[in-house]
Amino acid sequence: MSQAEKDLGIKIHIEKCPANADNRQAKIATLLTSGDDSVDLITVNDEMISEFKHKGFLLPLEDTVMTEETAANFLQEYLKEICMSDGHIFSVPFRMDIMAFWVNQELLDQAGLDRLSCLSDLEILQKKLQNTGKYAYGDAWEISYIYNSISEYVDFFGGDYTDWTDPKTREAAEYMKRMLDTGMISEENLIDQHDQLNEKFINGQYGCMFMYTGVLSTFQNAGVYGKDKIHMAPFPEFDEKVTNIATWQYVLNKNSDHKEAALKFLQYVSGYEASKNYGQLTKMCPARLDVIEDKNFDLDGIEMIRQYLKDYKLKARPLCADSIEAVSSMGTEFQKYVLGQKTEAEFFAGAQNCIDQYYKKASY
Repeated sequence: MSQAEKDLGIKIHIEKCPANADNRQAKIATLLTSGDDSVDLITVNDEMISEFKHKGFLLPLEDTVMTEETAANFLQEYLKEICMSDGHIFSVPFRMDIMAFWVNQELLDQAGLDRLSCLSDLEILQKKLQNTGKYAYGDAWEISYIYNSISEYVDFFGGDYTDWTDPKTREAAEYMKRMLDTGMISEENLIDQHDQLNEKFINGQYGCMFMYTGVLSTFQNAGVYGKDKIHMAPFPEFDEKVTNIATWQYVLNKNSDHKEAALKFLQYVSGYEASKNYGQLTKMCPARLDVIEDKNFDLDGIEMIRQYLKDYKLKARPLCADSIEAVSSMGTEFQKYVLGQKTEAEFFAGAQNCIDQYYKKASY
């Protein structure tokens, strides 16, 4: 921000948001709903933009910032699914996270595995770790987080998150339930969000997990990142080569009293040089593809990120205008299913009801 202030000749005042995702979304929703003009620009995640872009709180940016030339440097499907509504672009992505595959190489080595190339390798790892208090796989299955993994596995199996009559969609959920039934994953993960999962992964409790690339700095700070420790790896073989992505984005409050300066800032941060500087200063992956693909752009883990971009289809997660309620509803249904409180048929019906209620009711 200090570099932006210097380059643009403006003064930027920063207000902190709550760390908890639900509290953060509630605070920003209250600010926007009230017509508050004290905040000009807001950083939002996918869940927040999926709600706010439909409610008239934000200024569209396709004519001033996210022009055709600028927007071409971002993932097009992602822009369409997450940042756009009614043909308008309402946000500027600045940081991208790819749902990566992380492995604990020490545990793999103990099991005699170089890598986890297929699901049968996971079973080998599971057998080696039985009765050790460790598990082949870790995940965040708390009700407001599990949709990340449900949508990921549904895509892996070639299903459709919005169609629970699809045999492939059902197969993905059945596989996830078997992971718990067979002890591949710990029942503790049913109350874990990402922070708890990451801490346990750092402590060596799991052989592998899917987690966003932004966690790399957490592993570095804990002294466990490296090719012989915890690192990113190619995915095990599934039916589809696909993975989720998410971004952090800037949006412009339509009630801003400083729209001219705010637009000037957005034009700056959406550009190539500022995006590159952001990545180098924060050690986070920027959202512009041309920066990521620039061979002169150096970042820990960047080679694997480029490999993911090359080998996998990157998809936006399935979100809607009531994402907080929708993901918790699906999470509740899934937990009841994997714990045996609902039959398969009851879960599939409940999951489809969730889709019909939250994803297909709106007219936007």
